[in-house]
Amino acid sequence: MKKILILLSVFVSLSSCTDCDDDAVVAESEIVGSWELVAILADPGDGSGTYQPATGKMLQFTDQGVVNCNISFCFGQITQATTTGTYDITTTSIDVDNCTGTYSFNGPFLEVSHFCIEPCGERYVRVN
Repeated sequence: MKKILILLSVFVSLSSCTDCDDDAVVAESEIVGSWELVAILADPGDGSGTYQPATGKMLQFTDQGVVNCNISFCFGQITQATTTGTYDITTTSIDVDNCTGTYSFNGPFLEVSHFCIEPCGERYVRVN
């Protein structure tokens, strides 16, 4: 009887474990849709930066490999013009108006990095 209880306990314990149960984690294939900026990486140039709340920027990824941004992709509020470019899920790259960036998923966030002097990063959340 003791062995049966031990085996049953082990079975229940193992069956309740999964590698990733977090429904908020975004799959790589789920980039298509609209994403809203929620934070930017503020770094003084020494690598000690942290993400700080931010708003005002939207990215929209289509299933044809096109990305639209409501303001300049790399230079944000400096240029208010809507920009359009492309993205590639195999290289996780984004190219908008000769500004190249990369993206990755971190839990529920889409994290985008692109050219700048200090380490740069932006965090987005899905809005649709």
